[in-house]
Amino acid sequence: MDILLNKIPGRVEVWLLGLLLLVQCTITKNQLQLSDYQLLSVDQTYYEDSTIAATIQPYRQKLQDEMDVVIGHSDKRLVEAKVESLLGNFVSDAILIQSGLHYPEKIHFSVINNGGLRAPLPKGPVNIGNVYELMPFENLLYILELNGAQTKSMFDNMASGKNVAVSNSVVIIEENRPVKIFIDGAPFDQNKHYVLAVSDYLAQGGGGMDFLKEAKLLATLDVKIRDLIIDHIKQLEANGETVNAEIEGRVKLLP
Repeated sequence: MDILLNKIPGRVEVWLLGLLLLVQCTITKNQLQLSDYQLLSVDQTYYEDSTIAATIQPYRQKLQDEMDVVIGHSDKRLVEAKVESLLGNFVSDAILIQSGLHYPEKIHFSVINNGGLRAPLPKGPVNIGNVYELMPFENLLYILELNGAQTKSMFDNMASGKNVAVSNSVVIIEENRPVKIFIDGAPFDQNKHYVLAVSDYLAQGGGGMDFLKEAKLLATLDVKIRDLIIDHIKQLEANGETVNAEIEGRVKLLP
């Protein structure tokens, strides 16, 4: 993906994903004010500026070389889907396993919203660029402590939306409600507190998870969710293992 920002007096041009955003703005009393904007589709009507292209080429090539580095190999194509998916299981497991290397205490489970999984992982060689396409966001890792009610709200959210992948847990859903929950191999206990590894986006209430804003924040770790995935794939490769996942029945829907 190429992003190019051109600064022109009174106008900002942002090139992103084949679109050109023209923003007309003025500065009044040191405040930037938007006066007009236009979004144009970049097609054969527009041509590449050779001077700009030559200027950014070394940087583009360096970035491409970094993205092309193979870090692992996958047995199959991992894709995202509602309820339970190969990609969701792999990523949530990666977050849980790698979080344990950054936080010294027990972490019971991890979750990731399916909306954050933006591309599949391919069968065969997996490179850095594949993971950036999968997880293009700069989300950081948060460790939260949830009480029984907050934990129940997490699984209520999962049951109603069926849009969250979970690790180290099983939930049985009937009529959009969780009727049985197992965490870390044991039945859910309303009186127990559970430790969750999650992105800062979800921890701050994103994805309809406002209840997480009330959870106890145990740690804000300066490590990106994307880097956890990269490190996990590298670790698998170093151990002679492949990127793989199965549908395990972590989320079961009763008829």
